[in-house]
Amino acid sequence: MRRWQAPLLVLLGAWIGCTLFMWQVAIQNFAVAESVSSAGSEDLRQVVGSLPPESLRTALRYQASEVNRLFFAGWGWVQLPLGAAILMIACFAGSGRAVRVLAAIMTAIALGLAVYVVPETVRLGRMIDFVPETALPEVRNAFWTLHHTYTAADSLKLALGLAAAGLAWRGRKSGEPAA
Repeated sequence: MRRWQAPLLVLLGAWIGCTLFMWQVAIQNFAVAESVSSAGSEDLRQVVGSLPPESLRTALRYQASEVNRLFFAGWGWVQLPLGAAILMIACFAGSGRAVRVLAAIMTAIALGLAVYVVPETVRLGRMIDFVPETALPEVRNAFWTLHHTYTAADSLKLALGLAAAGLAWRGRKSGEPAA
């Protein structure tokens, strides 16, 4: 096994694992907001007083949105040095061209998401946080288009990461450069 292949696999595994973790965080933040707003404890009801249930739900969903915005913006920028490190190590590890190309594409996707998709999704999301579902349809449509773009691009990045890890693992086991 080449000296750099283990760190390469660890970093690819971290990138894959953190991506899956971020997906779970986003889903769970909204699930918790829904759960708390619908069930809520007696102590919470005393604190929020006569706040209508729909207002409490809106406030909790807003809080979940802000947490997701913070996490996805931060995660976007963390991926860039991670991608650079993976590319550098892939070169030192003697990984084949395919692993390096996959890592470069993953890093390019992360850059596009961090520089444009996430900030624009955050900006548009804040515009529609407190308006009725029928208001600002063009902003809402643009928001959902970007949201779906993020999901598709991040899914592609995950698939590429899995492929790169598989190729790197195959190269580790055989002692040959992977693809």
